[in-house]
Amino acid sequence: MSADNYRGTVVSYVYLTKVQEYPGTAIEWVREDSVAIQNNGGRFPSLPGVYYIELTQDREFYVDPLIDIQNEVVTKVTDEDWQLQHPFVVGTLRLYEMPSAFRLREGVNFTVDNDTGSLTLMEPVREGRYLLADYRYPAESTGPHVIRENHGNKNAIPGCLLAFGRRNQKGDRMAVVVQDIRRPAALEYGGRWEISLDIDVITRDVYSQQEILDRSVLYLWGVARSWMSTVGIEMKDIAIGGESEEVYDETGDDYYYNASFSVTVETEWGLHVPLIATIKQVSPMTEEEAQVTAGLTEEELRGVTGNIQMLDSLGLESVSDPYFYDKNANYEKIR
Repeated sequence: MSADNYRGTVVSYVYLTKVQEYPGTAIEWVREDSVAIQNNGGRFPSLPGVYYIELTQDREFYVDPLIDIQNEVVTKVTDEDWQLQHPFVVGTLRLYEMPSAFRLREGVNFTVDNDTGSLTLMEPVREGRYLLADYRYPAESTGPHVIRENHGNKNAIPGCLLAFGRRNQKGDRMAVVVQDIRRPAALEYGGRWEISLDIDVITRDVYSQQEILDRSVLYLWGVARSWMSTVGIEMKDIAIGGESEEVYDETGDDYYYNASFSVTVETEWGLHVPLIATIKQVSPMTEEEAQVTAGLTEEELRGVTGNIQMLDSLGLESVSDPYFYDKNANYEKIR
């Protein structure tokens, strides 16, 4: 528990976080299910998003996914009318005119019906340009899933292992964030604990005492040692102590016989501190300035102090990296 126990940054598809004022004690930790990822061709089996977990009973929970859509190419219906693939949650839509990455503002550049996902532009986009959208939409709830205390669940969110402890209470809520690629998810702190165990063997017969002592030491060192290693407990050494006898019944001249041995074991401990905030875009202006700028024409933008202009005029174009697995991942290059 020293101050220098920082190990590094965990890069993962998943991380755990709390929900508002709820205690968030049901799930101890989450990890990737490497077997499920391998069986899915190396891709994470669940869609990226926020998976809300609610305990409807002390040993029962439901999962409510809020799927995260990024860089969706919006379907053009007419010059003014465009269509998203899903209805979305109010307040989650971010719309960009590409390839300039210029963000359009609702009520200034477009109107939207979040129940149908249909968009109407105030002014049509120019030829050679298109729209990208980021938003979140609710998927179908799953459950009920059964909780086993001090056991993991890998079926509720495919690809994610949920480790439940013993602090499960009805009404508790937590959230698991699933990312589209492995990103920094947590800071890991950890170390090793060394523990010494002293074990006494007490019998009424000296021969039984010797046999129990020998068998216990041989079993722990020869058989249990390798098994304990597989569960994260390393047996460093084992030592046999002295023997003694104590009076059990002075009148009957009866005794009991003592023997002892000690075992030193070592085990790891670890703690993940989630990194729950990521920066997707940085703007050199305030939100109020951005709202005003969104309502300007391109001719007006070129006259604004600071020379704000559409980035496609700088010779940037959207391309797909042929070596990246996700063919929908867009990048920019300079001609």
